[in-house]
Amino acid sequence: MPGFAFSIGLFFSLLLLFSPAFASAAHQPTATPTIPAVKIFSLNHKDVVAVAVEVRLPAGSIADPLTYSFDPQYQLTQKADSITLTIDADPDLASTSAVPPVNSSRLLQLTTAATTNTFTLTATYHPQAGKPSLTLVKRKRVLQPDNTLAFRTYLVLSFADAAISPPKTIVLDAGHGGSALGATSNTLVEKDLNLDIALLSRDLFRQHGYDVYMTRTDDSNPGLLDRADAANILQADVFLSIHNNSIPTDMPDAAKKLYRGTTALYNAAAPKPAKELAQLLADELSGTLRIHQYPLQDRPNLVVLNSTWVPAVIAEVAMMPHPQDAKMLSQRVYRQQAAEAVFRAVENFFSLMPAKDGRRF
Repeated sequence: MPGFAFSIGLFFSLLLLFSPAFASAAHQPTATPTIPAVKIFSLNHKDVVAVAVEVRLPAGSIADPLTYSFDPQYQLTQKADSITLTIDADPDLASTSAVPPVNSSRLLQLTTAATTNTFTLTATYHPQAGKPSLTLVKRKRVLQPDNTLAFRTYLVLSFADAAISPPKTIVLDAGHGGSALGATSNTLVEKDLNLDIALLSRDLFRQHGYDVYMTRTDDSNPGLLDRADAANILQADVFLSIHNNSIPTDMPDAAKKLYRGTTALYNAAAPKPAKELAQLLADELSGTLRIHQYPLQDRPNLVVLNSTWVPAVIAEVAMMPHPQDAKMLSQRVYRQQAAEAVFRAVENFFSLMPAKDGRRF
């Protein structure tokens, strides 16, 4: 019955073609993945290598960007002292060929190779180091100026010390930097104050055994998404951005002198809201510096708060236009006190939050 067989086959073909699931898959937009960057993070107790894999699609081609998911194709090969990651993508040779050298007792060497359709990264590590792990970390989708949507996933290789229980990881972000001065008032420049308080905070955290990564340690200006990426890639326990506050420039000078104090910003809609940490931070800064505390601010539109998947807050240490706050910020002894307040707030936060394994921090 050849005719009957053909009819049945045609029926099922048409059924599949017009079924919603098949139609959705058939019209799912596709693009060639690229590798725009390789990022390396070296902390006291672990090294992390993150390979960015990205696709860009016309915004109008995606019916529902919230449900679109990009999962890179890759292969992982492991030997006694090395691991090789091969990714199906077109590498951006300008971004990936200049992988910086490593200087670590765990991660000994990184080598890369690229062809038109694949990118290969091989990491050689110390045999006594812990077995490396691979995780996937997605970046928030980004609408580009050319009206395309960028979907980025990081393939993250982690090399941690095997002999110790992993410490908590803090990502400290000194706001602004480079040509982004931040607020300027009373001869003070915000970017410089932020960096000094962040560096002083880093030293305190390290003295107490934390792993700390700083998004900048000099007068540079990392992208806002790159700052959030660091926290996500490192699976940080806390992301803390250090800022100092200002007020609208069109406010009368007499009114400016009335504004003094500290506050903290958080995102109530984040995957891991950090209102408790924000409150602890504002309390500690206000009590330590003996200045007024303004109400907390829920700021879901700020990139570093809406693109981090870990507890994230922004500290507004003091009000730069106020003469007394400015005088205080100009003295390093008070910036040291601000750093101590930051440290205590995070310690208190951990003491309140249960650990993943059921133990308390």
